[in-house]
Parts: sequence; structure tokens; C-alpha cells
Amino acid sequence: MGKHFSFNHCLGLGMVVFALGTAGCHQGLDLQKNKYSEQRELMWTTATIDVCKNRQAAEEREAAYKDVWARLDEIAWKMNVFDEKSDVTKINQAYPQAVAVGQDTYYVIEQALRFNRLTNGAFDITVWPLMQLWKKAQTANQLPSEDEIHQVQEAVGGHQIRLLGGFYVQLLHPATRLDLGGIAAGYAIDEAARIFRAQGIKDFFIDIGGDIYAGGKNCQGQDWRVGIRDPHDLAKIVDVVHLSDASVTTSGNYSKFMEIQGKRWSHIINPLTGYPQEDVISATFIAPTGIEGDALAKAPSVLGAEKGLAFVDSLGPGYAVFIISQSPDKKLRKFSSKEYKKFQVNP
Repeated sequence: MGKHFSFNHCLGLGMVVFALGTAGCHQGLDLQKNKYSEQRELMWTTATIDVCKNRQAAEEREAAYKDVWARLDEIAWKMNVFDEKSDVTKINQAYPQAVAVGQDTYYVIEQALRFNRLTNGAFDITVWPLMQLWKKAQTANQLPSEDEIHQVQEAVGGHQIRLLGGFYVQLLHPATRLDLGGIAAGYAIDEAARIFRAQGIKDFFIDIGGDIYAGGKNCQGQDWRVGIRDPHDLAKIVDVVHLSDASVTTSGNYSKFMEIQGKRWSHIINPLTGYPQEDVISATFIAPTGIEGDALAKAPSVLGAEKGLAFVDSLGPGYAVFIISQSPDKKLRKFSSKEYKKFQVNP
């Protein structure tokens, strides 16, 4: 992850700071006097949360942060596919029985199935078996056969999950496995935003490994600004967007990939075909909430540039996408949805 630069403060942790007119490192240094920031490791990545410290008493701010971090930790372990005690592991090990899970997990699965239907299967929390098949192929340096892919695909799809009363979840195929890694961070971000607002903090910036939500205004009373990395040169940016009470997430194959028989393959598997997607290098998706941003950002990558644009345009106001694709001759093409110009700093 880590696909964005924020232009509202100078970035550390090895990230490169860019000057954007008057809003570069100098603006960031001024902002440091008014900004309070905390950072922790969470969900296999780094979570950073900023608030404007001159607008809340220190005790109120500390109490809010304490509640936020506790909530994020709770969500993280419940939805961790690698934690033996997590809700997700309980579900994955329960077939053919139904198993009770926490209300959070049940809600996220419910929303994931909604997004699965909305994207006609492009977003799918059951894609885990296909991911494991391709990881084995990478280790063996041998492409999986079509028969192997089709066999694994039988366990993939929202129709293999049944939601029952009392927060019970049942898998309907012995090989089906859930992975909430593509939606849990977005839900966590929304929960953090809810806690801050409930405690009177309206202006904040949440970044969980590149899944971003910008609440209210920055410490200078302006929209938060986020830069989008160039997928071919991560030290450069290709565009800058301004956000207020909105999320932004980039999905792409430029930082993670598999190499099999001398060819690079995207780590994003298309559940509809069983193969890694090849068209879209990066898709930066803007949405009103974190859970929508996290989940739906994958759809344009899976659907391809043209279908991805049409899908985002169909969502209406408040949703936008900026897509960079690569043609077979390695030429880059840029696409943007109808709403995207509303978010550009310099459209």
C-alpha cells in the first residue's frame, strides 16, 4: 500500500517530500505547529492519524485517540485471516457448519456481499483460493492449468456464503475461504471517523497503509490534499486531489506482483476469470466512506479501464476514479471519470 502523498504535512518514514507551489515542505513545517499525529503498526501496515491540536483540549484529544486505537485493534484481530482466534478463521474452519461471529464481522461480510453484487462479482472476499493457487504457481514457477483454475473457481463467489440470523455465517463449499483484507481497513477508518466526530473532533486525517479518509478541513482551514504516485516512478506524482469528508484509495499492480516463467503478473486476481488482471496499473478511487473506498477501488482494476469508468460513473455524485492503464506495447494511458475534475487541485 502506501500509494499516496499528503501535501498537508511533510512526510517521514522514508517518503519523499514534494513542493507543490507554496504547499510543500515549508507549508508542512508550519502545519506541524498545529497538528498532532500518532502512528502505529496495524493490519500488517502503518496507520497514521492526524488531528489539529489547537481546536481541542489535550485531554479530549488523548481520550479520543485512546478510543480510536482500541477500536482499530479490535477490528484488526477479528478480521485477520492469519489469526487462529479471529472471526474469519472461525468461519474458514467451520464448514459445513454455521458459526457465530461478532457484529462487526457480520456487518463487513454483509457489506462485502452487497459490493460483490454491485460490481457483478469484480469485488469478492472469497478470492482467497485463487490467490493461493497463483502463489503456489509462483513458487513452482509454473503457470496453473485452465482445469486447475476452473476447479478452484468453483469455490469462489458470493453465492458460497450464507448469512443467517443471530450473526451466524455459513460457507457452502468445502474449499471456500474468506479474506476481509480488501475491506476491513475501510471499515476501521469509518469507525475511527465516527469516534472522532462523536467526541467533537471534526478535522482529522486517517491513513491506514494508503487507505485514506480526510475529515473536515486541514489545520489551515482548507481541504486536505493528497498526491497520487506515478506508478512507473514512485518518487513522482501524476496528480493531486483535494478532499473533505471523503476517502481515497489506490488499487494497482505497480508495487506488488508475481513473476512466473520470466513474466510479471499482477497480484490482483480477477475472480471472474481466475487470472491476474493485466490492463490497469493503478486506479485511484474517491468515495464518501472508507469502506466503499477500500472495497470498490478494486473494481476498476478488475473490470479494466473502460468498464471501470462506466461502473464508477454509474455510482453518481461523490464517486470518482483516476485510472492509469498500460497497452500491450507498454504505452501508458490515463482515464478519469465524470466526477473526477471536482476533486482535482488543478483540473
